Amino acid sequence: MFFVLALTVSLATTQPTVDELQSDFDAAYLCPGTVDGREVWEGEMAFFISSYTKEAAQLDPGLTGADAVLRDDNTRDVIREFEAACSS
Repeated sequence: MFFVLALTVSLATTQPTVDELQSDFDAAYLCPGTVDGREVWEGEMAFFISSYTKEAAQLDPGLTGADAVLRDDNTRDVIREFEAACSS
């Protein structure tokens, strides 16, 4: 079972909801590469990176936490790093 911890600042009116990000994460594929040693998934709306948050995993070891990395909320350099992890 997976869950997404969505930490986004609502600067634009078109930011995805937590439910939309959860659906995107559920359909995302695991990338062959990593970013800072952390697993990366690519969805339609966002990239996802395994979370440093361990609370959920301590409550249920079957859960994987991931943080959403929205393309519009990050610099081009950050997005290139995620694209490279997913294309290797």
